[in-house]
Amino acid sequence: MKKFLSLACCSVMTFSLVGCSGSDAGNSASGNYVNLAKENDVISMDSRYATDGMSFEMLASTIEGLESVDADGNIIPALAESYDVSEDGLTYTFHLRDAVWSNDAPVTAQDFEYAWDATIKNPKAEYAYLFGSDGACIQNANEILAGDDSLELGAKALDEKTFEVKLSQKCPYFLSLMSFPVFYPVNEEFATEKGDDYALTADALLANGPFKLESWSKGNKLVLVKNEKYWDADNVKVDGMNVNIVPEASTSALDFESGNTDFTKLNSTLVDKYKDSDSYTTVLEGYLWYLQYNFANKYLQNENLRKAISTVVDRQDLVENVLKDGSVVCGGFVPEALSTGPDGKDYRE
Repeated sequence: MKKFLSLACCSVMTFSLVGCSGSDAGNSASGNYVNLAKENDVISMDSRYATDGMSFEMLASTIEGLESVDADGNIIPALAESYDVSEDGLTYTFHLRDAVWSNDAPVTAQDFEYAWDATIKNPKAEYAYLFGSDGACIQNANEILAGDDSLELGAKALDEKTFEVKLSQKCPYFLSLMSFPVFYPVNEEFATEKGDDYALTADALLANGPFKLESWSKGNKLVLVKNEKYWDADNVKVDGMNVNIVPEASTSALDFESGNTDFTKLNSTLVDKYKDSDSYTTVLEGYLWYLQYNFANKYLQNENLRKAISTVVDRQDLVENVLKDGSVVCGGFVPEALSTGPDGKDYRE
């Protein structure tokens, strides 16, 4: 496998550096394993409550939603083999393919209805707001989020393979959101059986995606193995992934050099050392970093003062000479290269 060391650059204010090399086998199991070094551990493998990027990555490796995203950022069918949209654009009817969870239970429309209902009605689910008008615009979501328990979310299982979602208004990016973890399904019977232990350990989690979580040593390592029951398992080309939690970039860089790590993040202090290596490249990602003012402060309530503060920040110098992590200057709240419009132009434009 060819070695690569990649730098993750940000399309906005700050970014991290990433690298990857390539060994043919993992260090915890025989076969073709990919070895990853990650800064942070998973916070939650419960798709209803996860809020951090690392958790989202691992969830997306083990669970699929209605739609997914290909390597070019295009929305493609996942568990929904097809869908219909009403003439007014307010009703989506998803037709699920034959798929099973890793315990052989079929993936059904009820799994989506249960997960969505449990999410939007639980104040601990921080991303539940995406069901409302700030996200997918699902019918009655705003009212339920505001505390109205008398209403039902406009999403229901018509039968085991048909899931209907009604919107309160048109949402052009609705299908894109269906690939986000908060919209993933949850098997109600299994989750109820596990209770408070659900998704806290490998044994307390089901998979319907390309990999399943075999072991999870918190703060140390996750091992994911190929899910042979995945509906598209023939196209999963590796046997699994070893995900090592390595907070220090210098340590993971040394592991990379020794061939024990296939992908690692670099910090700004390591860029000069590796930037001329054939294994080093850059990857544009869509993170945004910004200053948020305290509007309770009487001085900062003054718009002109806030504008003045903004003018004294030399963004170019900040990204090139201070951060040195691949960041690019932020020209607005919408990052560059976040998405491409129907006209082929960057959405930022």
